[in-house]
Amino acid sequence: MTPAALVALALTLGVEVPMVAAFARLARWVGPPGAVAGAVGVNVVTHPVLYAVSTGFGSPWQLVMAEAVVVAVETVLLVWWWHVRAREDTVTLALAVVAANAASTALGLLVL
Repeated sequence: MTPAALVALALTLGVEVPMVAAFARLARWVGPPGAVAGAVGVNVVTHPVLYAVSTGFGSPWQLVMAEAVVVAVETVLLVWWWHVRAREDTVTLALAVVAANAASTALGLLVL
């Protein structure tokens, strides 16, 4: 991993982990260790792939579509990892993941 990729991962983790973990705790889906582990785990899976492919993007729409795929993957993984069962909880979790990814992407575009 390049130094720039590590900085981008650190920024992503710094923004998304507290948001998603806090949301999971408030929703009572999982305890603190599981909330943090899940939030870190999904980002460790998705971020390197997104970072690698995004370097070749020529359009903002490519980033939007790639982030949509990341949100879908992270939501599915967290639903499985945290045993989220209710449809409403799954939708709520997806919205939390969208918010976290939007925040980290916006910050990344501003500072990197």
